[in-house]
Amino acid sequence: MKPRALLLLLTLAVTGVQAEERGILGTLKGWVGAIPGLGGKKSEASKKIMTRIRVSPFTGGTGASAESALRNELLASREFFVTGPDEKADFTLEGSSSGGRVNGRLRDGKGKDLFQRTYAAPGLDENLKAFADDIIFTITGRPGLATSRIVFVSDRSGRRQIYICNAEGGEVNQVTHDKHGAVSPTLSPDSSLVAFTSYGSGFPVVNLLDLHAGWERGVTDTPGTSFGAAFSPDGSHLAVVMSFIGNPEIFVSDLNTNTASCISDSIGAPASPSWHPEGKQIVFSNDDGSGPRLNIVEVPQKEGQPTRLFHWRTGYHFCTDPEWSPDGGHIAFTTRKGGEWAVAIKPYPNGGSRLIQGGGAQHPSWSPNGHFLTYVQHGGLYVHDVRSGSRRQLLRGFGRITEPRWMR
Repeated sequence: MKPRALLLLLTLAVTGVQAEERGILGTLKGWVGAIPGLGGKKSEASKKIMTRIRVSPFTGGTGASAESALRNELLASREFFVTGPDEKADFTLEGSSSGGRVNGRLRDGKGKDLFQRTYAAPGLDENLKAFADDIIFTITGRPGLATSRIVFVSDRSGRRQIYICNAEGGEVNQVTHDKHGAVSPTLSPDSSLVAFTSYGSGFPVVNLLDLHAGWERGVTDTPGTSFGAAFSPDGSHLAVVMSFIGNPEIFVSDLNTNTASCISDSIGAPASPSWHPEGKQIVFSNDDGSGPRLNIVEVPQKEGQPTRLFHWRTGYHFCTDPEWSPDGGHIAFTTRKGGEWAVAIKPYPNGGSRLIQGGGAQHPSWSPNGHFLTYVQHGGLYVHDVRSGSRRQLLRGFGRITEPRWMR
């Protein structure tokens, strides 16, 4: 592909709107099956395989409730086997809690301190979830899910709007009240910003909404449409589909300098960009008239650097909604199987595709730890364990849900 050196200054149109107050974060619970540490049979084999962690009795006025809630968070994570008080453990937790404030310490099997922190958010629940995620990340190197959130679209109010919930489908809040509707949301890595497509101007444009400060602004005031935004891994750039130069193309917008560059030179209709976790490639779907397929384009690291775009074969003729896994090892996407929507994953760069869920499932998005996929099926929101194949419905009776995206 010939490089296209287009660098455009984008003027940000800022308008203030109020955002809904975000809800207290939650955990992912309720998985069924004989799972060690989740009410299933605690066999000796499973104890040896799973990392063993001991939770010492917490002190303080709210210590007992804090200890019990922390145990539940760790069990729900499915990362550890929580031992009894007299059993050998690989790690030990100590802590205290008074008035909801939590002091926590993690030690390794030799008694060495790995970290000691204080959590002083207004609520005990929020503090324990943050503590649990810190424990998980310190031991496994993978993010926990207790403080993660999922953003999605629902027509519950009569018009499609953006909502946000925690990883178990609780604490649901509506974050947009656009009279023309809002779709295609995506969360920034720190979950402080939501980028979404609004129809307030009569045609689709991408807006940014700050969940903390409440302001909303457009990404660009250029003519034409813009849609399908995706945050870069460090949150400093947006990949956006824009059409002001004629044919829609993938642009990368720098949120710090307010500039953007075109990185694709496609024939057709590109959509649904997703970043590789290293920020050097973007996968997107493109329909050139023969059905949507997946393409991958390299992101220039320097101004004027050439790009390379290539078709990525999945074994399916119809592929949309691609998203890279947090480790970059797989891409999840929507396809069609037996005349119905289906969710599949494929190793990157090579390997065979695997069908995860058929029967109308679509819009897959990876959990921050890469163990789960969230998707919609017949208007309901689901979370699917990619390793075991078990799944549960997070939300039901909440209008027709589409386009879920897990924070990265």
